[in-house]
Amino acid sequence: MNRFKYSYFQLTFGQEEAYLHPERSYERLQRFGYDAIEIAPPKGRYGLGVKMEHSVETHRRLKAEFGLAVSCVNECWGEMWDPYSPTFKTLTEQKTADLAVAETRSTIDFAAELGAPCVTIAVAIHAPITADNVAECTAIAVDALRRMADYARTRDVRLVFEATNHLEMGKFVNTAANHKRMIELTGCDNIGIQLDWFHVNLEELDPYEAVMDAQPLLWHLHFRDSNSLTPGYGKTDFKAVMRALKKTGYSGYCTIESAPMIPDPDTAARDGIDYLKFMERIAEYQLSPEFPNGYALPKR
Repeated sequence: MNRFKYSYFQLTFGQEEAYLHPERSYERLQRFGYDAIEIAPPKGRYGLGVKMEHSVETHRRLKAEFGLAVSCVNECWGEMWDPYSPTFKTLTEQKTADLAVAETRSTIDFAAELGAPCVTIAVAIHAPITADNVAECTAIAVDALRRMADYARTRDVRLVFEATNHLEMGKFVNTAANHKRMIELTGCDNIGIQLDWFHVNLEELDPYEAVMDAQPLLWHLHFRDSNSLTPGYGKTDFKAVMRALKKTGYSGYCTIESAPMIPDPDTAARDGIDYLKFMERIAEYQLSPEFPNGYALPKR
């Protein structure tokens, strides 16, 4: 079985480190055996005055110096992390959907300059979705996603559509199955699904089923536990998650996102990757012909 690639979402280390001292993140991740880093571009309320061009050059230099890839660029949709939504940037009202498309284009450019394979997007709603407006809101969202995907294709970047919980993004598209339906409505082949295990714990019936429901569009993953802390600090059944990923041949990044950073950045980053690699090793054994009897039946 192929071994998974591990990454960390840098912005959870805090703005000061992410934008003013990103070398600290790269050094930490290299030290603990990560393959890549996920970053967010400096814009909106985030960036502490750092220019996009300067950020690109800095990350290009640090990638080479520390031998890490950029796994994904996060457009940062969300109540706390997003520079624009949910008040100004959504997918369900035309004016704010237009802003979402424009903002995502600049992030796609940022990703392309750094060789990142994908950009994370999500659903944010402008108002409650009801039986009366769901058709109109869906049409606006589908059109916005198509325009994002069309632009991403010109830069050889794919979009990963994160399934989020209704408490943060509203009750509209909250499960892997509904994200798949939305993607199918766009008719685009460069939009996939990103599952975040914190959201999965709130919305899905079972983490194993969530992986299966997302197939064949599961392209990226955010690993944080049921309490939003680093994997292993909550109650998510990550052995089941790893078995599902192994069975389906998942080949994307396993990106850890811990918020808040408890007990401290070094411990959270170290414990997260150590725990997930242990769960991966157990899952491989559970799926092997030697499990549970200690030997495999002879082949014909």
